[in-house]
Amino acid sequence: MKRQGFKNYDNKKEINFKNTVTFFRPTRLYSERRFLMKTNAMDRAYREYHKELYLYALSLCRQEDLAKDLVSETFYKAFMASNLPKGSFKYWLFRVLKNHFIDLKRKNHETLTMDAYHGSLPDGLDKGPVKSFLQKERDQRLYQHLLRLEPETYREVLYLYYYEEMKIKDIAMTINQSETHIKTNLYRARKKLGKVLKEDSYEF
Repeated sequence: MKRQGFKNYDNKKEINFKNTVTFFRPTRLYSERRFLMKTNAMDRAYREYHKELYLYALSLCRQEDLAKDLVSETFYKAFMASNLPKGSFKYWLFRVLKNHFIDLKRKNHETLTMDAYHGSLPDGLDKGPVKSFLQKERDQRLYQHLLRLEPETYREVLYLYYYEEMKIKDIAMTINQSETHIKTNLYRARKKLGKVLKEDSYEF
């Protein structure tokens, strides 16, 4: 499978992050100028990364509404963070989202079951954000097959490796697993996805 990035985004409908933080007000910890500078920076980050974060979140939870909530909460946490990472801000956002997803699973596991997945996704992908974020039919079909893989870690490593084009070491750091474990799961996930693609009449 050829690794692909996200060059097919539909940029016509961009969301202004400023609208999501209108409930904030400058406090003693933030001067008004610093507050506005951080808001503008987060707005730019949202425009640049929210599509990738949404597709990552959906690969984890397989529920569109929950994926949107995960992305919103990730940017909220980033906005409120007092210390931002010195390394890749993008990868840090992925870690924040994954950690929040793990917390939700612990607190409310029943909402993340296969029954919830089967009841919410099949009809929604043709009309939801995925279709606009991945405009090519090939990318959409691949992503749909990816979403149906089990276990969760197979979907995760495939998405991060092929769609985000992360290196093995970056995936390991993002999801807090060893590089050996990532390589093993990536091999098994590729093999499992390959079998599924052979059953699809579409020529990938």
